[in-house]
Amino acid sequence: MKARDVHRLLRHVIQIIFFLWMPALYTSAYSGIKYVIGQIRDGNPITMNGFLSTFIALCAFTILFGRFFCGYACAFGSLGDGMYALSQGIQKKITKKRKKRISLPWFRSEICVWLQKTKYILLIALIAIYAFGLTDHFAGTSPWEVFSMLYNGNFPGMENLIGYILFFLILIGMCFKERFFCQYLCPMGAAFAWMPVLPVSVLDRDRERCIPKCRACQMKCPVDMEIKRDQKNEGECIHCLQCIDVCPKQNIHLGSGKRFRGHELFFVLIKAVILILICLFTVNM
Repeated sequence: MKARDVHRLLRHVIQIIFFLWMPALYTSAYSGIKYVIGQIRDGNPITMNGFLSTFIALCAFTILFGRFFCGYACAFGSLGDGMYALSQGIQKKITKKRKKRISLPWFRSEICVWLQKTKYILLIALIAIYAFGLTDHFAGTSPWEVFSMLYNGNFPGMENLIGYILFFLILIGMCFKERFFCQYLCPMGAAFAWMPVLPVSVLDRDRERCIPKCRACQMKCPVDMEIKRDQKNEGECIHCLQCIDVCPKQNIHLGSGKRFRGHELFFVLIKAVILILICLFTVNM
């Protein structure tokens, strides 16, 4: 089995573990943001609780290791990967020998980079809603709350109709664009993207050794990111490491040096174990 196949299998195993074990990790961290803003708005002291500790722990984890949580442990991200894989499988069966799949024009890479700004605007808008106490006016509109309830077997009533519609539209987007929600609509992804990342966890590329006009890493990247030494847009990277797997020259590696080249699978395991320990700690708080 090739290294990239081992990595793909390992990533899927980690995703399944977190999807089944900690599906609410995303909403718990997001609730930490809501809690802090609500306490500040009402003039109440901020005390440590499970939601806040989860948010702080995941932010610290992101600073240390990048957006590994988004790429491996977020239930919504894993759902998106599953929907996209299912869609591609169905299209492959339908189109048979035709290589071209359904592609929407506004999902071209150059446009996607601009659409990625949407999640930052959404995060700022949600912060404003919480800050001005307008939450009740938007009750039943949260697609991730609908997902959480459906996951737990609780079918929301018609008061969540808008949330249902938004969740359905997100599922459609997931079918035709890899990591659709993560790239364009995820407020937690926007918050994590603002976190600084230690240089040791930043992906780097030896551009002078690249095959001219190759672009294999950028074409494979699920979040349409280009790795540049002189422009590290690490905030968008979800550390899926597919760029490392697909690079024909093995030019991409962790850190600004090459000392970690070839040890990516080891670091994936270490990060997964640390994240599991964080989950065990925050759950018990």
